[in-house]
Amino acid sequence: MAEPVGTTGAATTAVTGVTVVGLLSGVDSGVLIGAFAGAVIFVMSASEFSWLKKMALFVASLLVGILAAPFAADIITWATPVGIEAHEPVGALVASAIVVRLLMSASQNPTGFFDRFRQGGSNAK
Repeated sequence: MAEPVGTTGAATTAVTGVTVVGLLSGVDSGVLIGAFAGAVIFVMSASEFSWLKKMALFVASLLVGILAAPFAADIITWATPVGIEAHEPVGALVASAIVVRLLMSASQNPTGFFDRFRQGGSNAK
């Protein structure tokens, strides 16, 4: 079992490090923290990969989350009822958690991936 003090210290160090990088790089710190959280969610759910691949996918997920944050926030705002606005940190979290998985799915079977959208789902004939 993990020691609570050590786990809390590691989490605090990670969030502090991400915030400092956000402040020094000019990237919005909320977007960076959202992309970091989404990348962690993605890596924790990707159990079929080795640690080296998980680290590479973590970096890719983090970068995609930062870059796609405005687009994802706009899509979420469009999909929700009027008066609800998703900000860029939420877009970064969602984008970094799902975009790499979608791209991997599309690259493994490109015709099958896009046929789902053309036919209207898997039950369409």
